[in-house]
Amino acid sequence: MPVKASSNISIKILVMILGVSMLFSCGKKHKDRVIIAKVLDKYLYLSDIKHIFPEKVTKKDSIALAQAFITSWIKNQLLVNQAENKLTPEQLDINEQIENYRSSLLIYKYEEQLIKEQHDTLVSDADIEQYFKQNAASLTLDENYVKARYIVIPKTAKDISNVRKWYRSENSDDIKKLENYCYTFATKYDTFKDEWVSFEAIQKLLPRNIENEDVFLQSNKSIEQEDNASFYFVYIKDKNLKGSASPLSFVKTKIREIIINKRKIKFLSDHETKIYNDAQDHNKFVIYNLEKKSK
Repeated sequence: MPVKASSNISIKILVMILGVSMLFSCGKKHKDRVIIAKVLDKYLYLSDIKHIFPEKVTKKDSIALAQAFITSWIKNQLLVNQAENKLTPEQLDINEQIENYRSSLLIYKYEEQLIKEQHDTLVSDADIEQYFKQNAASLTLDENYVKARYIVIPKTAKDISNVRKWYRSENSDDIKKLENYCYTFATKYDTFKDEWVSFEAIQKLLPRNIENEDVFLQSNKSIEQEDNASFYFVYIKDKNLKGSASPLSFVKTKIREIIINKRKIKFLSDHETKIYNDAQDHNKFVIYNLEKKSK
């Protein structure tokens, strides 16, 4: 059936405002319900759009929300009408697809509820460590990580030559001298809490990017750069290179998610099997012999 046209498309939208923030129509009614839009024999009622308005919405925003919703509804109805007129009877037969979708949606919602009520999401450190040991070979780093000491000293500071000696030292006295010096002169001194940090993050703190970081890290433990105002010093105390085994601390959250997901899959599979076996025990289904029927 073609869509009637009046100014391109014959569509009536009746929208009026009552109060401050709600849209109401005082116009046409259909089956005692207030109509706010009509496309052919399809009606959009006031009650259909009440849910789109948030609390404390302004009058201006109410109008904009209603107009957007109504326009979207109209376009959808027109597309459906076009589809119904253009598709073949075979293409229009979507009952099986609808039923399959309904079944899938119901199962999904049911399983989601089951998981909330019964699924064990508590993962102990022992569980994580066991998984880590069993799967360490597959838990590799996808970028370079370092433990580093990062310092920025203004070029106007005195005794910068001492910093060059101290910042690469592991001697406790040198480190103490460095810390005291940086407390007075440095604009930045960071050991990143002695935790692993990506080398890419270190690079972003420097005035110049280091090309081919994989090769650089193989043979270097320190970086010295400068810009117009400051000297930059980085001492690399330790490194974990891309492709090497990941430290447990890096993948702890990931392992926890993997364990929970594995439990979830097993839980749902076991539940499905239990339902099947229970139904079989109580003769709730029958499987007919297809070979006999085909003879």
